[in-house]
Amino acid sequence: MSDATCPTRTLLLWGVGFIILANGQPTCCSIAQAIPGGSTETQAYQDLRKAASWDWPEVAIFEQHLLSYMDQRELDEAGRAEVQSFWQSTAEQTTGDSFLNRLIESAALIEPRIAKVYGSLSDVSSPVLEPGELPWLTSDVPGWMQDTLRLAIGRAFAQRRMYDEALETLAGLEVGQVCDPASLIFYRAVSEHHLLKKDSCLAHLEQLLEREEELPTRYALLAKLMLSDIQPLESDSLDEVSRMMRDVERRLDLGRAGTRVRDQEEEIVSKLDKMIEKIEEQMQQQQSQSQQNGSAQQSQSQGMQDSQIAGGSGPGDVDQKDNGNRSGWGNLPPAQRQQALQRLTEELPSHYRDVIEGYFRQLAKENR
Repeated sequence: MSDATCPTRTLLLWGVGFIILANGQPTCCSIAQAIPGGSTETQAYQDLRKAASWDWPEVAIFEQHLLSYMDQRELDEAGRAEVQSFWQSTAEQTTGDSFLNRLIESAALIEPRIAKVYGSLSDVSSPVLEPGELPWLTSDVPGWMQDTLRLAIGRAFAQRRMYDEALETLAGLEVGQVCDPASLIFYRAVSEHHLLKKDSCLAHLEQLLEREEELPTRYALLAKLMLSDIQPLESDSLDEVSRMMRDVERRLDLGRAGTRVRDQEEEIVSKLDKMIEKIEEQMQQQQSQSQQNGSAQQSQSQGMQDSQIAGGSGPGDVDQKDNGNRSGWGNLPPAQRQQALQRLTEELPSHYRDVIEGYFRQLAKENR
């Protein structure tokens, strides 16, 4: 119950229940009745919540968790009052990442180490600590709060374009257990989208959009954009290669130049080599077909003067053709390289051509 719907009611006590003055008379009200998502929901909204494979959590459950955490930490009266005051002042934040932030900020008032971690997550210039670097997290913090912090840390990794770390941190979290299932699904999908994990990305985007009307606007819009973007992606296509190039650039921007980046660069070159070889074969076939057609036309126009069996003999020796090393882009003659590149990129949008041409220029420079 909010002050807007019952202006004469005043909250006197925060704890197992609420003591409310209604028209001057004390009335007990349970947590579930006093917060959004409690027993006052309409039947239509309850039916809507059951239609999807995931649901928003009950605020009352996490409110009770917070109460138990204060008891566990033996918080004094002043500390309890501070937590209660903050929780009441943010009562409208009941879903999504706003509820995630609300829960962590409340816990930060109880545990200074949580406050320190949350402060670093809010500062984009600060490094993000992985859960494994916080040994106290598994020993001094209850399980529900461990999951809440892991979700916030995974979100921070994704926002900093550290998608591998984001997926690793979010792995193992259950949609039905976390305080913000929408953010869990969304940031998994974001990371998988950038890492070209098409199948799992599509599955998470479809799962997220099951509650499209209830999502934060930015989640819904970005989810639909990612869905339309990754659906047409095909393996071993120029689209895939250009995305792999951008991912290499991202990793290098983050200071990553290890084995994984080198392996990905080799995979990019290998895929492009195959495309170039395929185009060269097509060009040779076209050239051969053109020569055959030309010879046939010439024979038809000239013909033989007399009907006779065509003779001729020769040693039958044929020079072996040196095809060279086809695996190195920088080794191709400039004219052939430009011709193959033009064939590769002629059907792509201009920004894809710019990325691929820039990548090849850099690769040729490194080979020299």
